Amino acid sequence: MPFSWTINPYRGCEFGCKYCYARYTHEFMEMRDGLDFERKIYVKQNAGWLLRQELKKVRPGEGMAMGAATDPYQPAERRYEVTRAILEELAQHHGLSLGIITKSTLIVRDVELLRKFAENNHLSVHVTA
Repeated sequence: MPFSWTINPYRGCEFGCKYCYARYTHEFMEMRDGLDFERKIYVKQNAGWLLRQELKKVRPGEGMAMGAATDPYQPAERRYEVTRAILEELAQHHGLSLGIITKSTLIVRDVELLRKFAENNHLSVHVTA
């Protein structure tokens, strides 16, 4: 799944996977407790609108990965629906390539939206344990 762009709807991840390499990113925000990464989740507000602006920079053939640092379908997604807003924006475009990485069954909530995206774009879903 090669990619040039990443989309992470949240900073921090409630799953707290032991193999996570992104945990250290909270240290840049002066949070030294390793558990802060899974306890303090930052929601990227207006992500759909911001993505619309950034998509102007994406060239044909450049891949995008969603969930490369934090799971886009972690429990916070049930409340904030940032991932859903991002998918709604992406589904309005053609010729994109998106890979989603998740360990959550919440992704099935968006099956119809993922189908809509896949009609005019390339989609791959990667499930982790």
